[in-house]
Amino acid sequence: MGLGLATGMEFYTFDSMNLVLADLTGTLGVSADEASWLLTVYSCALFLGVPVSIWMAGHYGYKRFLLSTIVVFAIASMGCAISPDLSSMLIWRAIQGLAGAGLVVWWRASIYVLMPKPQRSPSLMKASTLLYLSSAAGLLVSGYITDHFNWRLIFLPNLLYASAAIWLLARYFPTLPPPASERVVSTDWLGIVLLATALISLQIILNRGEIDDWFGSLHIRLLAWTSGAALLLFVVWQASPANRTPLLWLGLLRDRYVLSSALIGVFTGMILSGSLFVLPEFLRNLSTHTHSATQTGQIICIYALTAAAIRPFMVGLIARIGQRKTIVIALLMLIASMVLFNRLLTTDTPGYYYVVPLILYACCLSPLLPAVGSGTVARIEQNKLLDGVSLYMTFRQFGASLGVALLTILIGHRETLHSSRLFEHLRHNNPVTQDWLASVSATLVARGGYTPFESQRAAVSVLAEAGAHQAATLAYADAFAFMAVVGVIALCLVPIIPPTPVAKK
Repeated sequence: MGLGLATGMEFYTFDSMNLVLADLTGTLGVSADEASWLLTVYSCALFLGVPVSIWMAGHYGYKRFLLSTIVVFAIASMGCAISPDLSSMLIWRAIQGLAGAGLVVWWRASIYVLMPKPQRSPSLMKASTLLYLSSAAGLLVSGYITDHFNWRLIFLPNLLYASAAIWLLARYFPTLPPPASERVVSTDWLGIVLLATALISLQIILNRGEIDDWFGSLHIRLLAWTSGAALLLFVVWQASPANRTPLLWLGLLRDRYVLSSALIGVFTGMILSGSLFVLPEFLRNLSTHTHSATQTGQIICIYALTAAAIRPFMVGLIARIGQRKTIVIALLMLIASMVLFNRLLTTDTPGYYYVVPLILYACCLSPLLPAVGSGTVARIEQNKLLDGVSLYMTFRQFGASLGVALLTILIGHRETLHSSRLFEHLRHNNPVTQDWLASVSATLVARGGYTPFESQRAAVSVLAEAGAHQAATLAYADAFAFMAVVGVIALCLVPIIPPTPVAKK
């Protein structure tokens, strides 16, 4: 329960921030692109923190580390609440991501370490259900708070989460003996520096890419090469025999179960971070139905509530039909969900139209996460369980960071492309365009009190704004099509998963 509340705090915050980005833009005086940095900074910090968290727990003790990460996450949440500008909030979000990594890794790792094998699946099921409910709470509570009070107050529930989790864990979490492995208690400084260099370079690319014309800029290209080279060197160094204390034990990838879970884990991370990445912003900013934060939260929370409702049945499903078939079914659900989103997404689509694709998305998440994660620990020894969990979560969080990064770049490029195509057909000498401008201009003169000259300029502005909205809508629809392609690629990797025994009737 304590682990579920601690990690639930992270899930609550993640969904809450995605929901209220539209409100941050006005308060902090930043654009929507700049506000999205709050998500990418957090995602990259989480990626850095996942492999580091196992090492830190080995240094400071498992229980002490877990309690410390809860405290740091709660403090960072309060820092976000009082941040006067974007720069300070980005710093707090980075701290939040590093602390959140410990929570994300250790709720799963603690179950593997503390629970006997027959009790692991039921314990994971209970914790997962609690996490889905935390996501639903984040969407509902933060939406209500934002509409009726202030978005800064959405961080206050984290104090309740943290207080309850600390009390439960301090009281009931056992004090585990320190690890004997030199690899866990020693420090791989070179690995940390290389990984941090790769992530910081990637973060600068994401923050400055739109402003500096992406790869048309020399320093963006240099940063891209730096990020790629640092990440490649990190992998080489982790696998090198000269590195006796690696952050990640890549030798586990020789096991086909671990390798398949890690590779599909990359796509699982992309699915988790990217599938609903653009939906809150679209509903808040582009839909003509002008959904409030509360209404948007009510729509999106359908997936979390559905996932929580069906999660208890997934243990039996995986046991009956096996890991591979479960993953295939889950990915087909994802593809169907993303294709539906792509087809339904227009500025005039009512909110209730998204219920079916959201339910399909929930039917993807609930079986996919336990099916993929179970392969990580299928055949590795008890003393290597933490390494297996760390490896899987690192690959998954790499996918999550990659998903946000690729979608951010994709949306910018596709919006530019759709804008150019739309406005090619809106030439001033086009009879349809002339008739539309004349109609709007006449309406503004008759009802808005505009002069004929002012009405013509206003009509052109209205047309430009409508075109921009349509271009953005098409770009967001393309984002869902991209996620469907991610599902197809992940589906092609399923044959690398070794066959698993299934329960006999």
